Amino acid sequence: MKEIAAREGIDNSYVSRMANPTPLAPDIVAAILDDTLPNHVTLFDLAVGPPALWDEQREQVGL
Repeated sequence: MKEIAAREGIDNSYVSRMANPTPLAPDIVAAILDDTLPNHVTLFDLAVGPPALWDEQREQVGL
């Protein structure tokens, strides 16, 4: 979480509150950790109401 906060230029506590990778597809979580998500995808995009189905999540972020 600290690395994500530093990379995104935001507070670590904000990342901890907003980033809940539990409902995300495993490959999306891996892309977050590897910093390989498309540039247009933000932490907010993933934190607020992600689709329940993994295929829809992948489509939303462009994976």
